[in-house]
Amino acid sequence: MRYIMFLLALLLANVANAIDCQKLPSCESLGYSTESDPNCADNGYMFCPFDHEYKKCVQYNCEQLGFTQNDKTSWCKNIVTCRDNPEYTLCVKAICQIGDVYYADGSCGLPEDYNASKTPVGIVYYVEEGGYHGRVMALNGLTGDENHNFDPKNPFHNINDPLVQGFRLYDVPEIENIPKEINKLSSRLNGQEETNILAKAVNPDCSYKEGTSDYHWYCVGTQARAALAFYPPNTNENNPYVGAGNWYQPAIGELLLLTKNDAWNIVLKTVDKLEAAGVDVSYPCDKDTNLSYKHCTSTTGSIYEGYPYTSYEFLPETSDKICSSCNRDTGGEIRPILAF
Repeated sequence: MRYIMFLLALLLANVANAIDCQKLPSCESLGYSTESDPNCADNGYMFCPFDHEYKKCVQYNCEQLGFTQNDKTSWCKNIVTCRDNPEYTLCVKAICQIGDVYYADGSCGLPEDYNASKTPVGIVYYVEEGGYHGRVMALNGLTGDENHNFDPKNPFHNINDPLVQGFRLYDVPEIENIPKEINKLSSRLNGQEETNILAKAVNPDCSYKEGTSDYHWYCVGTQARAALAFYPPNTNENNPYVGAGNWYQPAIGELLLLTKNDAWNIVLKTVDKLEAAGVDVSYPCDKDTNLSYKHCTSTTGSIYEGYPYTSYEFLPETSDKICSSCNRDTGGEIRPILAF
């Protein structure tokens, strides 16, 4: 009996401890006040949970939240207004997935839900960080006139298709050449950096007249220059998402991203759906050279015998190339890409 009474006393003691309350902090000590803040919006207050007569302002500056006063109506279709100042706005980008249509306002959408009120500029073929970032390929390859001059106002349907690579048999010293070790190729992802170098470089031993066919074959990085000057039809050259300067010649690792996550087949299906919707688009392998591929097919997208032309160079000597057919003599159509 005494044992039972001991257990009961112990239990009651624990219950008493469990319901022992601590003194609540005062609203003042938590930063709340009964006074109103003249600089705070009516809906910018948080109230003390212990006494709703106490409040404090928790509003943020619009600029701190990423809003700006720039006019976005010409290029953004999803504009959000700052609650505290309607002069400040923010363009909200959608999360993308492989096979999405990429629009001129920086948004993405399924090809099944193609939005004819927007301007399509490319197809998403790689995503990372949950779809907030990735790569987009242009809808067609770039072309030039009879001398391989590129016209940004007529990028897709000029006389010379494809546009030549440039720097024929010339090794730009600032560019690291592609190694023979195939397993190192996938890490080459800085096409934008290399494109900028190629676009500025000039063969010092070249004497051909600027603007001629030979000039574009031998003297300069013709494809690189075209990629940086490119902006899609029906868009603004200064569009912050897809205007000139956003596109570049893909590095070999960026091309090989097409072989991951079934991206190639997904892209081909998107091309079919866009064609059905009346969009000017073509398969990345129509001529076995599009997107700078060598020896790929429009049905499988396989890469065999050779590897894509990219912003990385092959040295003229066969021993320094991945294959005997991979050199600047043969070139390949450039389909620029952009990173978002």
